Amino acid sequence: MRIFDIIIPILLLVLLLKQLKYIKKLIIPTRKSYIQIIFVLISVIILISITYFYGNKWIHYIVGVLASSTYICMWIKQGINSKGFVSMYRYKETISWNEIEKVIVTSSKDVKVKLFGDFMEQTFYFKNGDYEKVLTFLKENLPKEAQLQIN
Repeated sequence: MRIFDIIIPILLLVLLLKQLKYIKKLIIPTRKSYIQIIFVLISVIILISITYFYGNKWIHYIVGVLASSTYICMWIKQGINSKGFVSMYRYKETISWNEIEKVIVTSSKDVKVKLFGDFMEQTFYFKNGDYEKVLTFLKENLPKEAQLQIN
């Protein structure tokens, strides 16, 4: 057994636990479209298939299951928690309330929330039923100098 056979599953497990912690703290999750759901399912099926057909040792199967679970959790964790917005982007997973300079909220088929600040512009989509909850949460938690534009 090589050292990588131990390190990689441990790292994936730590990453999975981190994602589960984000999911547990989520207050308002984003809306997942059918296209996103289909894409994630196909990706997971491909990853599990590769693991099944090319796995030679039990550790390969463990890594495949951990990687698939981590991928799904990274996708589910998007939304709003008490500290700010949580996204899937690795470079900036959590956008805290004081980092946000401007927010544009648009309500149509979905509630579209665009964030601007010293980070890459990000867009979150929420269910229409969460419109009032999102607005209330934004008004309560955004810093006073941040602009809130409602369309």
